[in-house]
Amino acid sequence: MLEERHEIIEFSPDIPLKVFMHKLGYVGKHWHKSMELLMVLQGTIEINVDGEVSHLQSEDIIVINSNSIHEIRSEGAVMIAVQIELSKFNHLRIDLESYVFDCNSSKDKDSSHFSGLRFCIASMITENTHHRKGCEYRNYSLSYYLISELVRYFQVPVTESILQRQKHLPRLTRILKYINDNYAHNFTLRDLAEAENLSVPYLSNFFDKYMGIKFSQYYTNVKLDHAANDLINTTDTIETIAVRNGFTESHAFVRAFKKRYNALPSAWRKNRKAPANSGEGPENLNYLMLEPSNYLNQLTKYTAKGIGTFDPLPDSSVVKYTVPPINVEESIGKLRHTFKKTIGVGRASELLNKNIQEMLKDLQENVGYEYIKFHGILSDDMMVVSRINSHLKFHYTMVDMVLDFLLSIGIKPIIQLSFMPQALASDPDKVMCYIPFNTSPPKKMEEWVALLADFTRHLIERYGRSQVLSWLFCVWNEPTTPASMFGFGPGRDKIFFNFYEHSYKTVKGVCPEITFGTPSLLYIEYLGEENWIVDFLQYTKEHDCEPDFLNVHYYSDIILDQNADFRVKTASSFPKRTDDFALWIGSIKKIFKSCGFGHLPIYLTEWNFTLSHQNLISDTCFKSCWLMKNLLRNYDRLDSFGYWSLTDLISENALPDVLFHGGLGLYTMNGLRKNAFYVFYFANHLGNELLASDDGYFVTKTEEGYAIITYNYIHYGSLFASGEMFGITENNRYSPFDMSQKLMLSFTLEHVEKGSYLIREYFVNRDFGSAFDIWVKMGALPLNPQDTQLYKGLCVPGFHMERRLTVDHTLNYSARLEPLEIRLTLLTKAELA
Repeated sequence: MLEERHEIIEFSPDIPLKVFMHKLGYVGKHWHKSMELLMVLQGTIEINVDGEVSHLQSEDIIVINSNSIHEIRSEGAVMIAVQIELSKFNHLRIDLESYVFDCNSSKDKDSSHFSGLRFCIASMITENTHHRKGCEYRNYSLSYYLISELVRYFQVPVTESILQRQKHLPRLTRILKYINDNYAHNFTLRDLAEAENLSVPYLSNFFDKYMGIKFSQYYTNVKLDHAANDLINTTDTIETIAVRNGFTESHAFVRAFKKRYNALPSAWRKNRKAPANSGEGPENLNYLMLEPSNYLNQLTKYTAKGIGTFDPLPDSSVVKYTVPPINVEESIGKLRHTFKKTIGVGRASELLNKNIQEMLKDLQENVGYEYIKFHGILSDDMMVVSRINSHLKFHYTMVDMVLDFLLSIGIKPIIQLSFMPQALASDPDKVMCYIPFNTSPPKKMEEWVALLADFTRHLIERYGRSQVLSWLFCVWNEPTTPASMFGFGPGRDKIFFNFYEHSYKTVKGVCPEITFGTPSLLYIEYLGEENWIVDFLQYTKEHDCEPDFLNVHYYSDIILDQNADFRVKTASSFPKRTDDFALWIGSIKKIFKSCGFGHLPIYLTEWNFTLSHQNLISDTCFKSCWLMKNLLRNYDRLDSFGYWSLTDLISENALPDVLFHGGLGLYTMNGLRKNAFYVFYFANHLGNELLASDDGYFVTKTEEGYAIITYNYIHYGSLFASGEMFGITENNRYSPFDMSQKLMLSFTLEHVEKGSYLIREYFVNRDFGSAFDIWVKMGALPLNPQDTQLYKGLCVPGFHMERRLTVDHTLNYSARLEPLEIRLTLLTKAELA
């Protein structure tokens, strides 16, 4: 059985439905007690139900009655499956379990009968994109609406053949259980007949009649199903897999496999290989290409007004919360503001782009970072290495231009020694990104060592020893992940460990005081990086190359399915929990501490909500609110929070033609500040003493008074969490969120110096400071250069100012926030006019 599925709606136990999305290859003959409604979203399927074959295309619907034997074949079709427990719809004292339905749109000329079912499926998904108040009752009503449509249009009388099949279901169930339990033992039909106390001829005819397939063919298919899964999920030989799954020898397995799959097992495995215990992954799979899916979007047309009777819930709720009184004379602790330690930009060569330089200057003027992280200072687009008449030549003209610019605006480099110059590469074809990086190890280690030694000496000679000693050095990016899955890793741990050791000792050999850290470590739970990290750090102890700092990355995308043999997903999906980032920090700290490295600084040099460069909600106010929540709830827990990346103008993938395409940057490709920019701009106004913090607010004391940041975070629904972009369009990107929940926060500051205070509020929401939302309101049309300059003046936070007097050394303040709004409030002592 080759099938991937996930439950996309999690109903309460009182609603006897389950809704799944399937991606199918082949599902052998089976049945189940629940009735099942299938709707094809993409591709075509061939389905055999009780011996009748149908071919379904996109938007076709079919109902599979309880206990109907069915088989499905497709080439990666995607469909919705609604499993219905009819026995639990018993409130009207009707025996629905005895009902049979003839519902198959591929064979019914009257398509109007199916519109209600499509509306019902679409409405269920719409109602559950987020969990608004009252959705449980609407789900309940929709489940009965679905049953009413089936009864009204598709109920048919129960036939004698159905009654006969139901009569023999207990025996069929025992027979199939025996086959599934004993398939690997190469049993015979006689063995099965003896277990059922039947004659061989009777059992043969019985199986053929009620399963619609000969016993030998069914048994072979079961063995092939298990063998195919082994081909995908193990590296075992063909011979081993054949014997393990009940074939007497490999030739018989190969013949049967080729007959069914029209390919030899070895070729089929190569085309479909998924990650196994070896740590290898599917060929050519690149995390840069993992994008959200849009399979469900075609359903939105069935929720249009007039098809059904469900109207949107009103937008009216305000959640009010009174913050416990805050004594401004009692500080919780000092703040280090480690979010200002690092910022990231794509690659070294991009720092020579005038537009990107202007963006970085603007960021430095408004936030002021200490370090910048980038890739590829040694890559071929920096023209560092050439080979002339078999002799290596090293050139640093472009490197110097990059570093000179950075130092001129007051930011220091993190010198990531990457990637491999083609002239030194062991595999010239191991490249990734739109403008390619070579990510293979060196062909000759002595040549790589020669480059690093010469490069380090050049930096000291040009910039001075004291300047270089204030920089950070490391080597490579994300070697933790399997090479064939993510492209950065060399494929074998020992190769990289040795590579790191030589790099570390070469740089330290030129100047022992240089600060040299781990490579960038992308830690994703369940992928095995914990073991990689532990083994790597142990290696550094044993080989005298212990790092001076720890270098990590975080993205919230969950790219592995824990319930599918660790297969890599092809679409981004996200944590359902709201505290995933906090838990991740705790996990990575625990790993480092267990290895004896808990005393070292931990620099988060890349973090973002998503790996994807084209997740449309990255341009919405959700992004700024998600960043603000996670930054403030984990403030100073790490020694840096290096946002990735400065700009959407990044050469990892081909650049889209659309300005707001869901890029990762703080700036658009043409230099507009996105709403995420204001997260760090606001945080830069926080004081050095923390007075109070909890979910939704962060209060600090400044030299002039007090700074408060508030935010109204709305978590996305479970459907979006599973990777589905249902209801999201270029101009409407808020469907995953319940945008009805406003928030009122009330503060009382006690023991405040008596007098008048000036209150200045700066806020970013869908009306102010969000470049995407303002662009949509202006018509969502392309901007020419003249428009862009004018438009920059519109992409600023909202602003409100008032004066307020203290009463008995108490100052009251309230903030009313729109959904996904962030707000900075500065309270400063003012002289009375």
